[in-house]
Amino acid sequence: MEKKSINIPTLPAPEASFSRAMKVSIGAAELLFISGTASIGPNRETLHPGDFERQARHTYKNVEDILRSEGMRLSDVVKWTVFLKDMKYYDRFEKVRAEVFSEQELTKELFPASTAVQAALCREELLIEMECIAVRNLA
Repeated sequence: MEKKSINIPTLPAPEASFSRAMKVSIGAAELLFISGTASIGPNRETLHPGDFERQARHTYKNVEDILRSEGMRLSDVVKWTVFLKDMKYYDRFEKVRAEVFSEQELTKELFPASTAVQAALCREELLIEMECIAVRNLA
């Protein structure tokens, strides 16, 4: 088993004791564990404060950038955990998620497992945060 910490230029390493993602290689399989990711910019600033849809879309973009850095796509994600500042945003989140999945041509048969919870997020202005697990078979 090999482990590699993943940080990307467009989303700098957190100023905390964790990596943006951790890639684990086991035989012909690669697993990518992406840490809680939000609408954060290249200078670690919060983007789109107060705008749930734009924060959600930018969060997906950040996750996609991490996946792409390791040769993966959204279709490789097998599990999402979504943290909403308030469950009142769930319908808006579902709308954005459906749009993103449609844009990526992700069909219902490939929808990953998912959990959404209400949580206090690490910054007051954040409305959504996501983490995920992606798997790729190299054989």
